[in-house]
Amino acid sequence: MQGLIKNLKRLLYLGIALAMAAAAATIHFARPSLPDRIAPPITDAKIWGYQLQRARADHIPAEIDVLVIDSARSTNPRQTLSPDEVARFQTRSLGGRRLVLAYLSVGEAENYRYYWWPYWSTRAPSWLAKENQNWKGNFQVRYWEPGWRNIIMNPRPTILDYVMERAVDWHKPYLDRIIEAGFDGVYLDRIDAFMEWKTARPSAEMDMASLVIELATYAKQRRPGFLIVTQNGEELLRHSDIRRVVDAAAKEDLWFGIDGAEIANSQRDVSRTLLYLNRMRADGKPVFVVEYLDDLSKREATRKQAADRGLILTFAPRPLDKPPEVITPLPPSPSQAPAQGPAPAPAAASRSNEPAPAKPKD
Repeated sequence: MQGLIKNLKRLLYLGIALAMAAAAATIHFARPSLPDRIAPPITDAKIWGYQLQRARADHIPAEIDVLVIDSARSTNPRQTLSPDEVARFQTRSLGGRRLVLAYLSVGEAENYRYYWWPYWSTRAPSWLAKENQNWKGNFQVRYWEPGWRNIIMNPRPTILDYVMERAVDWHKPYLDRIIEAGFDGVYLDRIDAFMEWKTARPSAEMDMASLVIELATYAKQRRPGFLIVTQNGEELLRHSDIRRVVDAAAKEDLWFGIDGAEIANSQRDVSRTLLYLNRMRADGKPVFVVEYLDDLSKREATRKQAADRGLILTFAPRPLDKPPEVITPLPPSPSQAPAQGPAPAPAAASRSNEPAPAKPKD
């Protein structure tokens, strides 16, 4: 009889535990808001830098106003930088404050990130698609599916999520890790991934737009003043709702690189891209450009083009593994006006023509 009573008690306790777990999985809570971000406005930026591998705070030139780095430690891509480490990047060597943005790919998954599970190579979740053959280690994602969105952000976590995030580090969403580390904002890459899905999914562009808007809205609610900067995918800038929540836009390979290293882009491609970027400029928001050029004459011509169009230019090696250069803006030519023309058709994603980068190294 005593054994039966013990077994009944165990079943009762198990039932209570299961009921509590079920309740914890359905009760939502709001994440705590963080203090307003206090830093120079991004509209004041004149010089910017871009380094995703082996970045060190003591190697960043003091002149850099806006810096884009990876949110992970160079010694361990699965660990997010601490607030103290981020603060060192934000502090100029000669005093003063710079803006530091965390790189965040929302259109592809990367197999060296904290969230990646090795068994996905044989048993992929429904949102994970094929590997990018030009960018090894990166995989297409069905970014409209909840599984991927919950990795990026979870605006309505449950009590169970709260417990899991404190028990296992990988459970906390990517965006919240960045916000809590003290970054000034995010630098959203692969928002142009919608181009690869448009045939199979006609709503692909609007799906990406909704993701960017949801991400920006949540981040700015959690930390007022948090910055959202988009890279490529400039076609999305035709949507006023996107321009409303985005603080700046960035573009790779504006003048060179679509058809190969150091090869000039067609005037049609350049004009089409500028038409979208000019909408951000008309809204009073900055546009950053990075060109991967070594040729000095091409660099000089590109600096003049950028100055004439009010764009903030930097040069970098394509692996983004060197400290940023200080590219001082030139004065614009008085006679030069921004490109004009009819609304263009969307361009293909530029990164499909880029060589694969090196995996982040120690």
